[in-house]
Amino acid sequence: MKLIVAGYNIDAGLIRGIKKDNASPEVITAAYARISRSSKNVDTLRKEALSEIDKARSSNENIVYEMGHSSIAEHAVFNLDIIDVSRLLTELIQRSRIASFTEKSQRYVTFSKDYLVPRELSRRTNIKQQYKKLMDALFTEYETSFKLLDDMYRKQNPKLKSRDRECLAKEDARYILPLATKTQMGMTINARSLEHLLRRLAIHPLHEAQELKDMIYRKVKPLCPSLVRHTEPDGYRGNIDLNSVGFSSFLQQELPWLALIDMENKAKLLSSPKNIDDSVLAALIYQQSELGWQENLETLARLPRLAKEQLWQQAFKGMRSWHKVPRAFEVAEFEFELTMSESCWAQFKRHRQCTILKKNSNTGNFVIPSAIIESGRSDIWEELHRETVTFGDSIPTSIATIKDYLKLNGSLCKIYAKMNLRELYHFVRLRSDKHAQWEIRQVSDTICNIITTHAPNAARMLCGKSSFKQIC
Repeated sequence: MKLIVAGYNIDAGLIRGIKKDNASPEVITAAYARISRSSKNVDTLRKEALSEIDKARSSNENIVYEMGHSSIAEHAVFNLDIIDVSRLLTELIQRSRIASFTEKSQRYVTFSKDYLVPRELSRRTNIKQQYKKLMDALFTEYETSFKLLDDMYRKQNPKLKSRDRECLAKEDARYILPLATKTQMGMTINARSLEHLLRRLAIHPLHEAQELKDMIYRKVKPLCPSLVRHTEPDGYRGNIDLNSVGFSSFLQQELPWLALIDMENKAKLLSSPKNIDDSVLAALIYQQSELGWQENLETLARLPRLAKEQLWQQAFKGMRSWHKVPRAFEVAEFEFELTMSESCWAQFKRHRQCTILKKNSNTGNFVIPSAIIESGRSDIWEELHRETVTFGDSIPTSIATIKDYLKLNGSLCKIYAKMNLRELYHFVRLRSDKHAQWEIRQVSDTICNIITTHAPNAARMLCGKSSFKQIC
């Protein structure tokens, strides 16, 4: 056996100091692309690619684009600092499944009055002035609410550390901030996912999305010209036009689901499989069993309850809070419709390996944290929310896409989520933990209760990290 560290991420400042044309991730991709078709050792292939960068690029283009082996582009990885983008745009960026993101947290950082003014308003002076006035009012209220909450928590719990107290205050004060709030993130992404991201940005109607696309392209394309090619709009969007086929009934002004939103009902189960416990247990057995899948299920169904219990005890024996359950748990899938604030959605969307669809419509509803109500600021918050909705309704149709900048963190949204039981274990471990933010903890706890009811054995260890020892 032999192992060679072929490469790793280093700061771009060090790379620029090399001053060589072959300081490109294309060297690694070209060498790895040849592994499947060459008898040479991979370290030899890397040396050849390093000495012939033009040939390496030609090889990449042939294998990735002509032959369609796009996975080769995944060996090229970039670390990108994305600074001063709106919270709204982070949703589009962070849709990439195969990528890593760390974003400036409104839960831990105090945000100054820094928000994006859309380029779409550059020639609309009156609307721009109204927009800035409203944004200033929202940030002023954020600052006022933060100070009031900080003082309230100081009096209620004088022993609480100042950092913990301030985080609690920020956690709730942020619900009044708009999605226009500027933020920053670090992103690690491979060339294949980056190409998809650039296309997604290119077809988005917001000018901010186009600007970011152009900036990334200009910075990355020279580093790996053979791996980033299909980045421009090509007519495909995957959208449907309901009006064109006479289905305008889906587009009513007063959508029925708006009136049905239950502020306390965080999660509604849409579907779940039958006999979940037996299905998961059969999946656990399948790899060791000599029976086919259906025979395996039928045989398991005839086992006495005591025997099944012994098998479940074996399945979870030695489990710790950081362990993942086996892939067999993925056979059980659940569909939910969730109600949450934009602030909660900012956390939920990070679980992007599952299937998540967010409604584009604005529910018009708004959640005010209980601490804000206790502090006596709820009337002011409600008035500011009404102002954002009214102002949004007045924006001309030609630039209607900028309305989403006016959504507040407290604005409610509807989410469809399809998650298998293995994904749910990961989600609940993190989000039902005592350190999790209160709203996403409510969502997670509700989901946990639903799953436990439908799969009492397979979900017997489903809980937050902080509760794990209690159920062991």
